[in-house]
Amino acid sequence: MRSLGILLLVLAPILSMAEETGRGSPTNRRMAITIDDLVVAQPSWHTAEQMERITDGLLSTFADHGVAAVGFVNQNKLEINGEVDAGRHALLQRWLSAGHELGNHGYAHLDLHRVSSEEWMADVVRGEPATKSMVTAAGGRLRWFRHPYLHTGMSVQVLEETAAFLSARGYIVAPVTIDNSEWVYGRAYAHAYNTGDEELMRRIGTDYVRYMLEVVTFYEAQSLAIVGRAIPHVLLVHAYALNADWLDQLLDALEQRGYRWVTLENALEDPAYENATHGWIGRGGITWLHRWAITEGLDRSIFKGEPVVPSWVESIQP
Repeated sequence: MRSLGILLLVLAPILSMAEETGRGSPTNRRMAITIDDLVVAQPSWHTAEQMERITDGLLSTFADHGVAAVGFVNQNKLEINGEVDAGRHALLQRWLSAGHELGNHGYAHLDLHRVSSEEWMADVVRGEPATKSMVTAAGGRLRWFRHPYLHTGMSVQVLEETAAFLSARGYIVAPVTIDNSEWVYGRAYAHAYNTGDEELMRRIGTDYVRYMLEVVTFYEAQSLAIVGRAIPHVLLVHAYALNADWLDQLLDALEQRGYRWVTLENALEDPAYENATHGWIGRGGITWLHRWAITEGLDRSIFKGEPVVPSWVESIQP
C-alpha cells in the first residue's frame, strides 16, 4: 500500500506498545468503518473539483482494503441555494455504486442538546428524501441513523422520545466505540490542503495516524475493562480531505495489528451491543463503551488516559 514501509518505520514503537496493550486476539481483531458528513465535510471548505478528489480518495482507499462502509449524509451538503446539486448528487451516488450503504445524519446536523426535540426530529425527516430515494432505487433501505455530535439527549424524556421516534421510522442507531477527535485534524488539514502547504499536510497526516493508533489502543483496553473481552469495534471518521489522503495509511497500520474489516451490521451482531446505554444523559457525545459503563454504574476513573490532540494541531484553522 502507499508509503507503507516508511509509515511502519515511524510507527513501529507505537505498534509494539499497542500489541502489548491490546492482548487477547491480536490476529482476529475486527472493525466496522463509518464515515460522517457526506457528501464532503465541509462543502464550504472546498471547490467542486476538490470534492471530487476527496471522494475519489476515500472510495479508492475503501476499495483497496475491501471495506464496506456506511456513510452518513447531511442532505444540506448536497444542496446549493436550497436545491440538490446534480454534481454533489452524482458524488453521493458513487458511494452506493461502490457497494457502500448510506444513512441519515440529519438534514442540517442539528445538535439535540441545543434545539427542541420537535425541531430535531423535523430535521431528521427533512434529511431523508434525496438519500432515501437513491437508496431505494439501488434496491436498499434507509435503515441507519447517526446522531450529530453523538448527542442523544440530556434528559430521560428527550432520550426516550427521540429513540422511540427513530425506531418508529425504521432506523437503527449507529453506535461508536472508538470515539476520537479526528475532526480537529480534519479542520487543520483542510487549511494546509487549500493553501497547498505540502509540508504541513505531511506533518498533520503523520501525526493523525500516530494519534489514531493510540486511540485504538486505548479503546481496546477500555473494551477489556468494561466488557471483559475484545469486541468488533465501530470507528467514526469524516469525509475529509485528511482521510482521502491518509486513511489508507491508517488502515494499513491497523491491518498490521491484525484488524479485518466487517460491516456495521456484522459488528452489531456481537451481544455487547445489546447492553443498555440509558444511564448516559450528559452533555458529551461519548463512546458507547462508556455509556455502557455508566449505565452499569462502573467507576468513571477507568475512563482516564484517552489520547489528546497536540495543541499545535488545534491551533490551525481552515
